Amino acid sequence: MRPSHLLVAPLAVAALVLALGACAPESIDPLTEPTPFSFELANPEAFAESVFGVMLTPFEPNPMFGPRSLTPAAADIEGFVYATIDAAIDADGLVTGSLISVYDIPRINEGLGLEFGWMLFFPPEGCPMTATHPDEAALAPLPYMAVWDGDSFVDDEPDPDAIIVLESFERVDGAGGAYTETFVAYVPVASQSAWSASTDGACVPDEAPDVTLTVDVAIDAGWQFLRFTSVETFDGVDWTDAYEIVSLTLDEVAAAGVIGEAQPPDVMLTKSLSTATAQKGLSLLFR
Repeated sequence: MRPSHLLVAPLAVAALVLALGACAPESIDPLTEPTPFSFELANPEAFAESVFGVMLTPFEPNPMFGPRSLTPAAADIEGFVYATIDAAIDADGLVTGSLISVYDIPRINEGLGLEFGWMLFFPPEGCPMTATHPDEAALAPLPYMAVWDGDSFVDDEPDPDAIIVLESFERVDGAGGAYTETFVAYVPVASQSAWSASTDGACVPDEAPDVTLTVDVAIDAGWQFLRFTSVETFDGVDWTDAYEIVSLTLDEVAAAGVIGEAQPPDVMLTKSLSTATAQKGLSLLFR
């Protein structure tokens, strides 16, 4: 057989592979598509309606840095963009829907809008972090979610039935005035890049020997949650504080059970993240 005949079969196979590849469906960047999510609330009997999550549009001031109102109706609706699609709470307290495409988020570098963001992006001296892709460390939090029918307004502002509070607070009292207060908050966040940061276990800030900080964050490109935990302990003589920031996938949050509740708009939280303190230091890990 002549050598030219030996090439016929391999060339035919190669041509077939190329033809099949041309017919294959075009790959889709997941960052361009909405992302399904779910989580559970504690009081489903109070509300069963549409759920709207909103994010700040560019050039609008971030209320996290100033006086904070917990009532969505007090906010200028033109200053927000809807970040949830077809979201609703059912009779069992399950909130389901989709989050908008990460590429449709107007303010991606808003990590410091988190009230505990300083501890993540500017960890205190004495708490060095190991990180991957630190130059890509940027987050867009979803800070406001409300139960609203989408049609009720007061003076051109939304009139929600409730706000969704993804927080919990528990106090356990002991003898002699001792107590332990535990505060937990969940925040949906989006990132356009994958990055991570870790303190490699609990660390003690140089200027706060009674405080520990633990960070274990592995951020994927797309949506996930951050969970912030603050534990304040008083033994009758001394206080200690432990702070923890970890990342959770949407699946982990969906399987976590109850993570918050729906509250009437005029109900103030028992404890706010703004009361949490951290020694501010500078870190070269994050811009």
